[in-house]
Amino acid sequence: MATQSPAHTRDELAALPASYFKAVDAQDVEAIVSHFADDATLTVQTDHVTFNGADEIRRMFNDFCGNSKSIFHEIKNIVIEEAASKVATEQSYIGELNDGTKNDMHNCNFFDVGTDGKFTRVIIWMAGTNPLK
Repeated sequence: MATQSPAHTRDELAALPASYFKAVDAQDVEAIVSHFADDATLTVQTDHVTFNGADEIRRMFNDFCGNSKSIFHEIKNIVIEEAASKVATEQSYIGELNDGTKNDMHNCNFFDVGTDGKFTRVIIWMAGTNPLK
């Protein structure tokens, strides 16, 4: 029986969250959304909210970026399951909203990656109040 190679290498999978967070920190909504498949879901598990499809995800990031003075993420740890095209990250998020609210959070994201290299599902666990409304 022949074994099938994973759709993406470990390095390719590891680069995706870094590229995504770079786009979020730059508040570049089109670059952010380009990481997602058209039918992707993004769930903030700790807030029990899910955004379905690229249009809802775009709207949420338009709102988040529009409400933010500054956004900064730093990936602290990354786990890659190459055979399943899954990545998990532990990261800090430091930001300031336009209303002066300052966020200093410790979060974890879980990314499922499709064969085209786009996120099909993202699940976020946040410590603190969800700024992604």
